[in-house]
Amino acid sequence: AASSSSSSSIDDASAASSSSSSSSSRAVDRRAVLLGGAALAATAAIAPDARAEGAETKRYVDAEDKYSFSVPADWEQAIGTTDDNPQSSRRVTAYFPPGDPDINVNVVCTALGADYPKMGSFGSPDEFAFGVAAGMTRPKPKSGPKQFSYVLNAKSKGDKYFIEYTVERPSEDFYQHLMSVVGVGYNGRVSRLITATAVCPEDKFAENKAKLEAILDTIELPPPLYS
Repeated sequence: AASSSSSSSIDDASAASSSSSSSSSRAVDRRAVLLGGAALAATAAIAPDARAEGAETKRYVDAEDKYSFSVPADWEQAIGTTDDNPQSSRRVTAYFPPGDPDINVNVVCTALGADYPKMGSFGSPDEFAFGVAAGMTRPKPKSGPKQFSYVLNAKSKGDKYFIEYTVERPSEDFYQHLMSVVGVGYNGRVSRLITATAVCPEDKFAENKAKLEAILDTIELPPPLYS
């Protein structure tokens, strides 16, 4: 999400081995979707676009994917992408406190196939969360620093999942705390995995937790194509 120090793309983790080719293909697709949502939200580079003004809070409504959420009125908007490859990149919409993009709430939308009509298609909240953390963990990278991710919480919130996790690169003294609300929505053309993620440096998380949770509580998604 916000920090320029976290703008490198994520190495795709290997899919779990499977005795059947069809289940192996499904595992690869599932991991790709996970990396396209909550995991990539932690590493997308964003650039300031506009300063918000006005009332105490304002509501963002996405015209393309039909989701919405509210943020403090003085937070700045940012637009970005998940990586530099136009064929795999996903649009990121983010908001952050004035002058402090290391703290932000961002949304990433990933196209879904027919195999994923609802969140239960990804397994339980725990399975989903640990899939995200596995995709974020690079204990022996080919290049760059070692990176680790740890799941702190995972649960259902209605038809959405809530996950809380950390991302760490100790050699760079980089410690992020993240909370994501994830759901499946239909925008009128395609189904999307919509991931709203609050990102915060670990040393600032305690003082910002309540505000970030309140923002995530405002997220509204379009209903899925199939209930």
